[in-house]
Amino acid sequence: MNSRYFLICIDGIGGIGKTSLALEVIHECLRFSKGEIKSTESQPIETNIPKFEGFVWTSAKDRELHLNDILDAIARTLDWPGIAQPPYEEKRESVRKLLQTNHYLLIVDNFETITDETIRDFLLKIPEPSKVLITSREQKLPQAWAVSIKGLEQNEALVLIRNEGQRLGLKSVAEADDQVLLRLYQATGGAPLAIKWSVGQIKQKGQSLDTVLAALHAAKGDIFKEVFVRSWSLLSEDARKILRVMPIFASSTSRDAIEAASDVHHFDLDEALGQLVQMWLVEVTDELETAKRRYSVHPLTRAFANRRLNENSEFSKKVKLQTVQFYLDFTKQFDNINWEGFRRLELERENIIFLMEWCLESKKWRQFIDLEARIGYFLSFQGYWDEQIELGIKVFEGGIQIDDKVSAGWAALNSVGWTYRKRANYEKAKEWTQTALKLFDEEKDTRGKAAAIRGLGAIAERQKKFDEAKHFYQQCLMTSNNPIDREAVYDIYVDLGDVARKQNDLDEAEKLYTKQLNWWREINDPIWIAIISAKLGSVAFLRNNFMEALDRFNFALEGNQILGNKIGIAFNKWGLADVCKELGDLKRFRSFAIEALEIYERLGMKDQTEEIKEIFQIWEESIN
Repeated sequence: MNSRYFLICIDGIGGIGKTSLALEVIHECLRFSKGEIKSTESQPIETNIPKFEGFVWTSAKDRELHLNDILDAIARTLDWPGIAQPPYEEKRESVRKLLQTNHYLLIVDNFETITDETIRDFLLKIPEPSKVLITSREQKLPQAWAVSIKGLEQNEALVLIRNEGQRLGLKSVAEADDQVLLRLYQATGGAPLAIKWSVGQIKQKGQSLDTVLAALHAAKGDIFKEVFVRSWSLLSEDARKILRVMPIFASSTSRDAIEAASDVHHFDLDEALGQLVQMWLVEVTDELETAKRRYSVHPLTRAFANRRLNENSEFSKKVKLQTVQFYLDFTKQFDNINWEGFRRLELERENIIFLMEWCLESKKWRQFIDLEARIGYFLSFQGYWDEQIELGIKVFEGGIQIDDKVSAGWAALNSVGWTYRKRANYEKAKEWTQTALKLFDEEKDTRGKAAAIRGLGAIAERQKKFDEAKHFYQQCLMTSNNPIDREAVYDIYVDLGDVARKQNDLDEAEKLYTKQLNWWREINDPIWIAIISAKLGSVAFLRNNFMEALDRFNFALEGNQILGNKIGIAFNKWGLADVCKELGDLKRFRSFAIEALEIYERLGMKDQTEEIKEIFQIWEESIN
């Protein structure tokens, strides 16, 4: 990795250990970068191991990988989620500039399965000082420095065979003579994955080394196909059910999801999964807690299992509907902002969207619409705005298709209109919000109508049309004439308070904020308590009540740090910076301002970033 080459490729046949080698390289680089490996005069390791400030892992192992996926992975892994939000071309340029700022290592696993040519072009233009490490079954990039793997050496292979025998409780394999095990080494060519699969077959009843070797030889190098056919005949009925449902998951999944899809439960599920893992038909992560383990399949296994799944169209439809219902139940608990829930949803995002696409193809409009509604908050707050707009438009079309104008209206308002507003595309935001308002009006849905009117107010406020915004908010408050409607559109009093504060009507702002703070305290919502406390801190600051502002900002900052709300953290750090400047504590002012600016930049919030930069520049010029 300390080579002058910026692009390095580990290549070799499938199952030869390319990914394992890449992981070992990353591990060593990470240890050295963290200072866990020390150089000595006799071993100057800094000449062999480079330092990196960050590592980004991407893989085309069990899904089709596009350049946009890689750009998103870089932005989020390096903690710059704001870069993932803009349109594609702007995102690509921002990521390129990010990679120029420091030594980063991008890893692309299973490169041979990638068909998106833009990825190839992007990798060939990675800017210094960053580097790229890829693994591939093919030498598809002649510009790369190739590290070709030919398979384990004989002694290494024998150690692996015996270790696998010991792990699976096969004393006959673990204690076999070298000459016996060399037959397996020769048949597999030293490919680690093939060795593990082969020993897995020996574990099963009725399999001998001779039988496995015969299957390997007959495959003429295509070992996976022959192993699948023979393995299938040895699987229990429950294990077959599980293997057949694995292709309905786009990426790794949980035990609970597999249970829902396969209809195999409790001890039977554990036994069947154990058999599949032992035979290397299913891969599992090594977490100790069962709830945290993730299960996945190799692409070849996926293809084989998918053929088995589609042999019975009724079975295929049944398990997909069962899994859709599982995700509907799973996502129901995350209807509102829930940072812990967001972390759990991130693990299942690809699986949910994959099944949503099936619902769309199968015209299961109700399930499609309901799933989109359940993950809307998550997509919004995590910056998956492209997906949100695309899915929102499809939900809008689906709602019209099945004459569910209310669902169509919510999709137009929240998924499409709201997202365009966040991107400052006010023309489209207004167009979709007005479409939603029309649908809600036709259906006499006061809850939706109030929310749409509020959306129009938010657009006007963003455009600094405060009188117009105030008009819409007051109209919304009149429309929202019962507690259910009031909660559904969040809280118009906070919006009116924001307008009053921006128009310097501080008494009105304080009254409105206090009214809502008391309401959120009654229902014990820590997120909104922190948000409104910070807003009251801003009012106190504008009144020159700096100590009160300091207390409110500190209280809100502590709450947002516990919740992991980065936007709230940035807002409060900037508020504290303002207070410290007025109190003459310039050291803390600079520290808070820089921290706030960094968070806003990472989130891609341009208005706030430009405001802080402008104020910061004026301050620096004033002291020079």
